Amino acid sequence: MRISRQVRIAAVLISIAAALCFGFFTYVGTLSNTREALLDSSKDLADQGEYREAVKLIDRALALDNDDTVSDEVLCLRKAEYLQKAGEPDQALMAAMRVVKNTSDGQEEFDEAWERIVSICTEQGEYGKLATLLEGCDSETIKSRYYNYLVYDPVFRDPPGTYEGEFTLIIESQGVGAVFYTIDGSEPTDKSNLYNDGILLRPGLYTVKALFINRYGLKSSTVAGTYQVMEAP
Repeated sequence: MRISRQVRIAAVLISIAAALCFGFFTYVGTLSNTREALLDSSKDLADQGEYREAVKLIDRALALDNDDTVSDEVLCLRKAEYLQKAGEPDQALMAAMRVVKNTSDGQEEFDEAWERIVSICTEQGEYGKLATLLEGCDSETIKSRYYNYLVYDPVFRDPPGTYEGEFTLIIESQGVGAVFYTIDGSEPTDKSNLYNDGILLRPGLYTVKALFINRYGLKSSTVAGTYQVMEAP
C-alpha cells in the first residue's frame, strides 16, 4: 500500500514538533536546575514556611559545582537563615561559620554571616558560645561591633607594690557590665563590692581581687594584686 505524500509530510512534521518539544522541555528543565533558579524556588518555599524543604533546594544548588550564577557564600547564608527558622540552630551556625571561613573582613557576606551568628546565639541564649566565637575572630571591626558580648579582664591602673600614704586604686574595664572586688584576698562574686569610682586604700596590707561580669552574666578571669600602703613620712 502506498503512503500518500500528505501522510509522509504529516509524519515528518510530527517528528519535528516532537523534537522541538523535547528540546524545549529539556532546556526549561536545565534552567530550573540552576543555582539561581533553585535559590528562587527556595525563597518561595520559605515564604510559605517550608524551611526544611527550602534547605533541600539550597543543598541541591550547592551540589552544582560548575554553576557560578550564585556563590557558595550566598547559598550558605540563605541556608543558615532557613535552618534557624526551622529550629536547627547548630546546623544554622555551621552554615554561617562556613561563610566566615571562606570570606574576609570588609566583604558583605562576611558581615552578614556574623550578623546571623549573633542572631542564632542570642536567640538560644548561648552567650558563652558567642563570646568564644568572637574572641577567635581576627577582625577588630567585628569585635568592636559586638563588643558588648565579649568579656574583658579588669586592669589595675596602679601596679601592685608598696606605696606611701593613702591612695585611690583605679580599676579599668571594657565592655558593658560591672566590676566586683574584694580587698581581703577572698574571691569576688556578684555579691561583692561593686566598683564605682576607685578604692581608697589607707595604710595597711591589701590583697585586691577584681572580677568583671558582663550584662549577660559572663565572667572574666579574676585579677589580683597585693598592695602595701605605708604611713606617709
